[in-house]
Amino acid sequence: MYKIFFLLPVLFLFTTPTSLADDASPIAIKIKKIAEAENSIRLDGILDEPIWHTLRSNDGLVVIDPDTLSKVPLETRTQFYYTDKGLYVGLWNEQDPDLLISRLSSRDVNIPRDNITLTLDTSGEGLYGYWFGLSLGDTKQDGTVLPERQFSPDWDGPWSGATAKHEQGWSAELYIPWSMMTMPDTSTSTREIGYYLSRFVADKNERWGFPALPKTKGVFLSQLQMLELEDINPKQQFTFYPYTAATIDNTRKSNKDSYKAGFDLFWRPSSNLQVTATVNPDFGNVESDNVVINLTSFETFFPEKRAFFLEGQEIFTTTPRGRLEQNSTVIPTTIVNTRRIGSPPVNPDIDGLELEDLEANQPSELLGAAKITGQQGKFRYGVLAAFEDDTNISGLLDDNELNLSQTGRDFAVVRALYEDISTGAHRSVGWISTLVSHTQKDAIVHGIDGHYLSANGHWNTDAQIMYSDVADVTGMGGFMDITYTPRQGRQHNVSLDYFDDKFEINDFGFLRRNDTRGIRYIYKRNESGLPKLKIRNSEFRIARRENSAGRVIRTGVFTSQKRIFNNQISLNTDLNFFPKRWDDRNSLDNGTFRIEQRWNGIVLLRSDQTRPISVGAGLAYLEEDIGGRNLEYKAEVIWRPATRFSVTAKVKYADRKGWLLHHSGREMTTYNAKSWSPKIEMDLFFSARQQFRVTAQWAGIKADEAKRWLVPISDGALQEVMPGALDTARDFSISRLTFQARYRWEIAPLSDLFIVYTRGSNVPSRPNDSFENLLKDSWTEALVDVFVIKLRYRLGN
Repeated sequence: MYKIFFLLPVLFLFTTPTSLADDASPIAIKIKKIAEAENSIRLDGILDEPIWHTLRSNDGLVVIDPDTLSKVPLETRTQFYYTDKGLYVGLWNEQDPDLLISRLSSRDVNIPRDNITLTLDTSGEGLYGYWFGLSLGDTKQDGTVLPERQFSPDWDGPWSGATAKHEQGWSAELYIPWSMMTMPDTSTSTREIGYYLSRFVADKNERWGFPALPKTKGVFLSQLQMLELEDINPKQQFTFYPYTAATIDNTRKSNKDSYKAGFDLFWRPSSNLQVTATVNPDFGNVESDNVVINLTSFETFFPEKRAFFLEGQEIFTTTPRGRLEQNSTVIPTTIVNTRRIGSPPVNPDIDGLELEDLEANQPSELLGAAKITGQQGKFRYGVLAAFEDDTNISGLLDDNELNLSQTGRDFAVVRALYEDISTGAHRSVGWISTLVSHTQKDAIVHGIDGHYLSANGHWNTDAQIMYSDVADVTGMGGFMDITYTPRQGRQHNVSLDYFDDKFEINDFGFLRRNDTRGIRYIYKRNESGLPKLKIRNSEFRIARRENSAGRVIRTGVFTSQKRIFNNQISLNTDLNFFPKRWDDRNSLDNGTFRIEQRWNGIVLLRSDQTRPISVGAGLAYLEEDIGGRNLEYKAEVIWRPATRFSVTAKVKYADRKGWLLHHSGREMTTYNAKSWSPKIEMDLFFSARQQFRVTAQWAGIKADEAKRWLVPISDGALQEVMPGALDTARDFSISRLTFQARYRWEIAPLSDLFIVYTRGSNVPSRPNDSFENLLKDSWTEALVDVFVIKLRYRLGN
């Protein structure tokens, strides 16, 4: 039944009647074009060039967050003009100079400060676009956007912008080259692109926008204000990115120093085609992942951070489920997870071979990679290929040292997407195929995805059916998400899933688990302008999942609410109930056992983050799987005394009673444990282009054995067993540290010098040591101790 059900979305997408849009399409604004020879603007944020005094100004912003849509008290003037090379934007923002908030940060980091964001629909049809953020102080943000509001920061473009203060507020100038953006071919001299402008006013903690498209509305990209352009045919772009890197690895016994050189190529022969290649790439860490301690059977998802794979990645993101939202706890489901490329090598198929963690987890080097993305009419497409080098591995076999070379993997992706908006609604269907080739096995995955958005934005559906063939074992899976937004601030979502027990995409993609079928319903209610409250967002969820044996493996009723008071203090609360269920994973294929019903509650309070000092505190009460509880305490302090300096300190302490973990075979153990997880970040900016950043994160756990349990052979509740007289205690400790000090100088757009020192550790278990000693040992007993200097420079037109 489930397999048949997932054929319905394709029929639904192309047979659902089209509803009319709520409003007629706005008339396009014709903006001025000037010859390149007449363009003498200097991008300094000051609107003092004569051209700005001759242009029409657009305003009309309303309050969109909170979504009152009320008129704004301050003026925002937006002006446009363009040349054959690019678009120029000028913004004049009225505001009391004493209330301006300027803060520098790394690129794409979202913090409270005065900011403007411009979104461009370069397709002219609501199919895809780009967004550009510029904050007072010149920090940039940018990325891509897909229908209808899928914003991603995973793209960096070589555009320019500057800001300046004046007596009545502040102003900004932006230059956005046509050649860096995908734009469809046009058979006429006239082209239309959509634009959307939003402005964040930090002292009010409000976002204003034009057109009036708050997040609580079902439409966005398809309803932007159109701009009319004449004779814009972006010329061919060729960009050459050579790099050189030197590394000193103090953890190696030999060959401590290494030197690499290589290059990336970006060639855009037309506005709707881009070819990208990298030769001898260096993907060494210039930004560290968070420290995560995961003792479950489920894999941790880490986002992509490498520029080559982020560029043009949106075509390979087949559904909204494949995108990791910022600050979201939702785990993506995606056929393409480029973090697999260059991940640790495939474990050698040798019985009895023992590898140390450092050997087993070392990244694979890449020989090269290539990517093609483009558009032809209503079709968009993408091709990606990457090739790993062989990796030298050392291990023990029968107590003898064994050195071997593990063959690298070859990765390939082919993607095609057909989109149609001729009826007013947005309908699209896509195909994707991936291959991971290795001497030990080949993994092939195919997927068909379908999407439907009604013209008025009330109905939105995304669905995908998938087939996998891994080492000649085949499986099927699929899901469908249906969202109904009857009016602004109200939303219903129904999700259906089916993944059989043979379905496998994790050689290249990411799936939390297979062997599951389920349904989930979510209701969201967003309210604004309430007495004493600026915003109140409420969410109710109910979910149920079963495995192929028909046993419930995940179920619950979840409620959450976020309140922002008029004084900018925020309060988040969660209350969740989990009925009894089965656990068929954490025994590592040694049987299924019952989990008791549980409750948990979470409270998080934060002060006004626009202030120089803001604080937060949280408390969570979580009941354990078979009895006991987990108390978690969180605290944070953010200090921003000046525009160019900030410190963020966070800490989490947990006290667990009855923490259930797998030991070996059918044996499970509950523990009484305490843990500390502090994290500190310090940023110092010499200018908007020069940053010195220090991050340090530690996770320490001390766990004492409480009881021993056995998974029953016939499945059921865990059976308590007593330890033998000669059995040793199963107490353990964990101590892991990541430290990084990084200097970054943006010499020119997308041209950087990095000087990075990274240190990390994973201290062996010492449960009798104090947390203080475990922390000290995590610094002195380093597994990673690397110093890197890397220069990357952009050359081209």
